[in-house]
Amino acid sequence: MTERIEFGSKAAADQFRDEHTDHLSSDDDRRLKTVAISSDAPDHVLEAVTIEAAAGRSERGGRGGQAELTDHERESLDFSRTTVPHARSVKGLMIDEGVDDWLAYYDHTLSVDEHREVAQRATRDERGDRLDGETNVDDRLADLEGAQDEQCGHARDHCEDGEDEACEFLVESCGFDEEDVEALVGEARADDPPGELYGAKNLAWRRYQIAVAEAKEAAAAINELNDLLGEPTTAFRELGQRELTKDDIDW
Repeated sequence: MTERIEFGSKAAADQFRDEHTDHLSSDDDRRLKTVAISSDAPDHVLEAVTIEAAAGRSERGGRGGQAELTDHERESLDFSRTTVPHARSVKGLMIDEGVDDWLAYYDHTLSVDEHREVAQRATRDERGDRLDGETNVDDRLADLEGAQDEQCGHARDHCEDGEDEACEFLVESCGFDEEDVEALVGEARADDPPGELYGAKNLAWRRYQIAVAEAKEAAAAINELNDLLGEPTTAFRELGQRELTKDDIDW
């Protein structure tokens, strides 16, 4: 694999070419400050060219430089397809560009300097992901606030109906204080009809239920007598045209 290393200046690139002619690739172009290194160049030559090029770029205000590889990174790389200096240089460039997960963007077929465009694109992508993440957080917070508002609304309704647990929830989770709850319950009770009306209504219901039960018993007794007399059973209009017998009565 041909390794392409960019120097900080054309002069520095040519000086390296003159010192390492035997290790240049056949497609190296002396018009460029990027040197093409032969695929069979020894590691010490690759490391030397990488260090010299990085130093030259640094002196000219460029970016880059090598970074040490961790054990995990070394295990993740296939050194039958790349070299340690190449990986270290790409890592240094990526980190300098603000890319933390450099292995996710590493491409052994690209030169070190070609990774600069990759790093810049990765930085834009990561920035966009962070913005999307912030938007998602805002959406989730809005959903949570909406759900809490709904819970507080239900609790308020139940508190007005006199449920103590609902009133406690308003105080503990919805920002109500004891005075707010007392005022809420007091207003709800003020809107209720007078208690004597409820009492009168309940009494009337009990009388009605007793009267219906007595009517059913009387109807069943009449039909029992009809049976003894051999007469047809009677359907009572007031009881929904039902032909009641003693078997229909829940004594």
